[in-house]
Amino acid sequence: MGSCTFLTLRRRLATGFISVALLGLAACDGSSGTSATSPGTSPSGVVNLATQAQLQPSFTADDKLRALLPQGVRDAGVVRTAVSVGLPPVNFPGATSSEVKGLNADLIAAVEQLLGVKFQSENYPSTASQLLALDSGRIDLTTSTNGDTKARQDKYDFVDILLSRNVLMVKTGNPAGLKSAQDVCGKRFGEVKGSFSVLPTLQAVCQKAGRSNPEVSSFEDIPSMQLALVSGRIDTYVGSDFNVVWDKSQGKPVDSVDLPEAGTLVLGWTVPKGKDGLRDAVAGALRELQQDGYYAKAFERWGVAGNRLDPGVNIGAQGTGFNG
Repeated sequence: MGSCTFLTLRRRLATGFISVALLGLAACDGSSGTSATSPGTSPSGVVNLATQAQLQPSFTADDKLRALLPQGVRDAGVVRTAVSVGLPPVNFPGATSSEVKGLNADLIAAVEQLLGVKFQSENYPSTASQLLALDSGRIDLTTSTNGDTKARQDKYDFVDILLSRNVLMVKTGNPAGLKSAQDVCGKRFGEVKGSFSVLPTLQAVCQKAGRSNPEVSSFEDIPSMQLALVSGRIDTYVGSDFNVVWDKSQGKPVDSVDLPEAGTLVLGWTVPKGKDGLRDAVAGALRELQQDGYYAKAFERWGVAGNRLDPGVNIGAQGTGFNG
């Protein structure tokens, strides 16, 4: 059996992430020219997404899509991209420091084939660092999913694929007794630097209730923030409903509390304004994958079928957090 296809990073992934071993042998699943294995189960009996093999697409280059790419990209055969490994099951570390797994890896592998290029990727652990790399021209595209907001659309275009529903992440047993946004007032609250923030929403809730604001701690990435939650250094942070899917598949001692006040956020791959050809080529490739059925298969495989959006450009207004 062939081995799974992964992104090759130009430099080693940042330390501090826990890699998970890839288990099982690849077996043909008989659809869209892909092969995959069935995952194992976590200690809780839930399907363990960490043992999931990547799909193995077999698409041929699409000349019409390739023609949309800038001439320099076609000549080099390379798109310089930023990736992260801190948003499972969308992206997470593989068995080695040069492997990235998850939903985005499946989509990237197929988009590369349709565009006839390679995505030459570097790891940027935070949204802020990815956007700075776009600003400096060091990269052409982020394939890590960033929040599509009105303010960000002034500088960037988004090829959107996911709808994130925000929840309060809590340690199993909910030791802080959180039941609503108001209960976060005065509690220890975590956020990742440069990420979309719901803190203003929580502060407004607290002010209206006459309570003190949350005590905020900033983190470089989601894994370090999650460790702080489990160890009791913070009481909660706002995560996506698909974070819960992953964490439960790993048997992690976390749970969630609904947070309707935080609303929803559309997430997408990101390009700077002015790179219309690259944007449209990537969007067109994802739409072709949608028509093929591969797109839906990838979302289902990683437990996020309920978060799937039809791929579209700058459709952030479909999320209630667009103006945040």
